[in-house]
Amino acid sequence: MILLNSGCDRVQKLGGFSRYVPIGVPIGIGYLAAYLIKHGKTVKILDGEVNDVTGDVLDRYVKDLSQPYIFGISSLTAGIAKAHRMADLIKRRYPGSKIIFGNMHPTVMTEDVLKDRNIDVVVRGEGEEVLDLLYERMKAKKDHGDIKGISFCKDGRIIHNEAAPLPDLATVPRFPYHLFAEHSGKYDLGFITSSRGCPYNCIFCSQRNISGKRYRYFPPEIVIQDLEELILKHNRSFITFADDSFLTNRERVVKLCDAIKERGFHKKAIFDCQARGDTVDEGILKTLRDTGFRTIHFGIETASERLMKLIDKRETVQEIVDAVKLSKRLGFQVSGTFILGLPTETREERRAAYALAKELSLDYVRFNNATPYPGTRLYEIAKEEGRLTPGKEWENLNACGTLVESPFKTSSLAYVPLTATRGELNNDILKFNLFYSFRLQSVLKILKERIGPAGWLALPERWYLKPGEWSYLIRFGLRILFSFAKVFSYDALAFLRRKKGLVK
Repeated sequence: MILLNSGCDRVQKLGGFSRYVPIGVPIGIGYLAAYLIKHGKTVKILDGEVNDVTGDVLDRYVKDLSQPYIFGISSLTAGIAKAHRMADLIKRRYPGSKIIFGNMHPTVMTEDVLKDRNIDVVVRGEGEEVLDLLYERMKAKKDHGDIKGISFCKDGRIIHNEAAPLPDLATVPRFPYHLFAEHSGKYDLGFITSSRGCPYNCIFCSQRNISGKRYRYFPPEIVIQDLEELILKHNRSFITFADDSFLTNRERVVKLCDAIKERGFHKKAIFDCQARGDTVDEGILKTLRDTGFRTIHFGIETASERLMKLIDKRETVQEIVDAVKLSKRLGFQVSGTFILGLPTETREERRAAYALAKELSLDYVRFNNATPYPGTRLYEIAKEEGRLTPGKEWENLNACGTLVESPFKTSSLAYVPLTATRGELNNDILKFNLFYSFRLQSVLKILKERIGPAGWLALPERWYLKPGEWSYLIRFGLRILFSFAKVFSYDALAFLRRKKGLVK
C-alpha cells in the first residue's frame, strides 16, 4: 500500500518563512504505516511536501507491488485541492487502482470529498484498524461495505457506516521514525506524540472530529522507547511533545517524568510542550523543570473574558495569565498564541490582546487570524453571518495568512466578524505580529541562536558563512520593511479619514 501525504503549497501557507520552517513529519500516516507493517502489509510513504508526486515517481513506487494498487491519501483542509489532483493523476495512470481518503478534511467534509469519483472510500476518524481491514478486503477483491468508520458511494448514494471504535493506544505500534530518517535534513524528527484527543470544545478547533472528546495516552514505556530512539539513535537534543494538551492527565505526566529521569534523558535533551492555564500549578511545573522541560506553549487566544466564554475555552484569561507568570518565575520560556477576528470582537479587545502579550513579556508570540475550519462551530458561525470566504480551493483557510502574505497583496481572510472591516482586521493582525516578533532584540536573538519562535523557525547551521542565505535574508528583510510601510500607510490614511469625518 502506498500512503501519500498531500501536504500544501508551503510558499502560499508560509510565505517567506517557508525556507526556514522545518517540514512537519506527517504523523497520521506514520502511525498508519506502523500499524499496517505490524500486521504484515507492505507499505511505502510518499510525502507531497518532500517529493513532487509525478507519474514517474508513482511508477517507481508501484513497480514491485501487486494489483490492485491501493493508495491512501491523507489531507488537511489546506491540502485538499492538492489531494484531489493526486487522485486524478493516480486514476488516469492506474485505472484499476483503489483510492482511500482520510484525515481531518475528508472526515468532516465527507460528502463533498466523495463528489470526486476518483475516490473509492473515505476513512473517518482514527484509521489504523479500519484501514488494515479495508486493505485486506480490497486486495482480496471482497466486499467492504460493512466496515465501520468508512463512507463510500453505492448506486448513486453516499453510504456512511457507523463510526468505528477508537483503537486502544496500547496496541498501536511505536511511531516509525526510521521511515522518515532518509529525509531528516528536511524533516524535524524531534517530536513525540504521547497522547491523543482533547476533552474540551473550543469553537475554533476541529480535532474532536477525529477522536471525539476522549483523551487517551500511550503507555509510558512506549514514550520512553521513542525518546530513547530519538536521543540515542537520531541524536535529537530538542524534543517537542506534540500533544494537544500535555498536562490534561497530571498523574500520567508525573509517571512519565519519573521514567525520563530514571533513564537520564533529562541530561541529554530538553523538551517543550503545550498546556492549558488551568492545568498548571507550581508542583507540576517544578516536576517538568526538573525533567528537562524548558519551554511551555499556551493558547492564550484573547485578553477578553467575554470572548473567552464565547469561544467555549472552559478556562479564564486570569487562569492563563497566572500560569504564564508562574511559568516565567520558575524559569521557563513561554510562547503564546492569540486569535484575532473572533465573532463580535471589538478593536479594543484586539488591542488588549497585544497589550497583554507585552505585559506578560512573552518570549514568542503569534497573532493568528480566526480561521473557520470545517467541522468547527466557528465555521457554522461564519456561514450563519454570511462572512465565510474560504476561497476557490480553500486557499484562505490559513491561520497565519495575514502574517506571511506578500505586503503588496490585499489579504483574503476566510472570516471577518460583523464588528470589523477586512482592511482594519488585516492591518491589526499584521501590525501586532510585526511590532512584537520583529523587535530588534527578537531578530538578534534568532540570528544568534539560530532557532526561532518556539522551535518552529530554524536557520541553517553556519548560515552566516553562506552567501545564498545572506541574499535571501536581505530580500526577506526588505519584504518585512515593506510590510511595516504597509501598516504605517494604512494607519495614516485611517487617521486622515477620521479627521475628515469620513469614518468614526
